Amino acid sequence: MKLRPAICFVVLFLIEQNSVSAQSENVRFLIDTSIAIMKENAVNANTVDWTTIKRNALNKAAGINNPYDLGPVMRYLFQSVNDFHGAFFYKDSTFQWSLHRVIPDAIMNEWKKGVTIQTMMFENSIGYIRMPSMPGGSKEDFDKKAQGMNDSLCTLLDKKIKGIILDMRLNGGGAMFPMILGVEQLLSPGKVGSFMIKKRQDWFLKDNNFLVDTMVLASITPKCKTNAQDIPVVILIGTGTGSSGEFTLMTFAGRKNTVLLGAKTAGYVTVNTGYAINDTAFMNLAVGYGIDRKGKMHTEAIKPDISFESPDLFNDIFNDEKVKVAIKWLKKHID
Repeated sequence: MKLRPAICFVVLFLIEQNSVSAQSENVRFLIDTSIAIMKENAVNANTVDWTTIKRNALNKAAGINNPYDLGPVMRYLFQSVNDFHGAFFYKDSTFQWSLHRVIPDAIMNEWKKGVTIQTMMFENSIGYIRMPSMPGGSKEDFDKKAQGMNDSLCTLLDKKIKGIILDMRLNGGGAMFPMILGVEQLLSPGKVGSFMIKKRQDWFLKDNNFLVDTMVLASITPKCKTNAQDIPVVILIGTGTGSSGEFTLMTFAGRKNTVLLGAKTAGYVTVNTGYAINDTAFMNLAVGYGIDRKGKMHTEAIKPDISFESPDLFNDIFNDEKVKVAIKWLKKHID
């Protein structure tokens, strides 16, 4: 009878060892390395039991020899650290754990067509500008997109507008640098926000450049010299506003005569950093949060100042109810 506990222990040990070893060397390497990166860098790394997570991940990987089959394992890892912004990439495959969010058909249809910058004028000298997502992979890309956004803003400012509607309902992310620099005339220069990772990194608008600490990430040559820091601004937001779009919103915190109108944003407010695992695998990981220019850290979706639900009429802006409400608010706040 005294031998039974020892026998049980040996059996359990062998079962665990078999599950651990029941995957290819490459698969085991990808899992171990991914866990090591997450444990060291994930924003929620200190809130979970890594021993249990590793055991569960390896059990889920039992019998897997092909990295293309790692989807359930990687989604489990991201879910364990509550990271729905990160992703694991293996060759041409992407594995990501996502929260279910409802995206209206109107937004999905516009995304499929491709969103571009649009401007128009309304009565009472009110301007409208749509800011799309701005993906990019180089400073040259960021400069070009920032310049395009700023050129469009300048066409409105040169018309002596007294208020502006900044439509970010279709801005699902990309790079925040060209977005923020593209509307620099609306913002006060200097520090406009921060990343809070292991070390705080501040964002600056200076001399027509966007910087993180001392690194210049985007530059423009403005075609107008209008100071628009005091004109009233309504920013339209919703479930399609995410990631870098949300970080751009943070730079408007505390700005006078500024409101967010619509529905709460997507909630992709984490700072993402990429990590190369080997020549064929790569990981994007949530490693921190954004801090607005008032010093508030944002850890969840950004809520509007004025909640307003209505169909989005992106192809009929003059009859869009959210736009009508924005115009009504601006009329009251234009000097």
